[in-house]
Amino acid sequence: MKTKDAKDVKKAEVAKKAPVKKAEKKKATTKAKYLPKPKAAKKSAKKQSKPTSTRYSSIINHYASTYGVSSALAHAVVRHESNFRPEVRGSAGEIGLMQIKLSTARGLGYTGSAKGLYEPSTNVQYGMKYLAQAQKLGGGSVCGTILKYNAGHGAKRMNPISAKYCSNVQAYMRSF
Repeated sequence: MKTKDAKDVKKAEVAKKAPVKKAEKKKATTKAKYLPKPKAAKKSAKKQSKPTSTRYSSIINHYASTYGVSSALAHAVVRHESNFRPEVRGSAGEIGLMQIKLSTARGLGYTGSAKGLYEPSTNVQYGMKYLAQAQKLGGGSVCGTILKYNAGHGAKRMNPISAKYCSNVQAYMRSF
């Protein structure tokens, strides 16, 4: 004789295999996460991101001017790379606002530690120097510059990742 618990388990297994009606299925999968955000929440999110971008504007503008990079391009690259968050570290070891690698910074004359690249001014200084070189090697075009910045100065062909990056940067440039 089966115990009550064993019978309940058997019933639950049979219920799992039973077909579910469309109405029940739809009701079961509707989740609140798909609902649109209220307008007030959207506005507050935009307000929160704006001060972050202006927080580093003087540093970005200074080094962009120093190295001959347009302010709009410089801000757009920082926006794309880190969303103006200096503490970000990439999966391949990229650091800070401009997501520059320690080895790249060293090639540009940086003698400090990886930790030092988290400092916004240092990061933007070496990141902007690299971006300026990419701009020169890329022939001055935005997409040529982005290809060289993103895929390396030796990159010759636009790849899908760099093409998407370029598209994003061009869109961001319109807001700066």
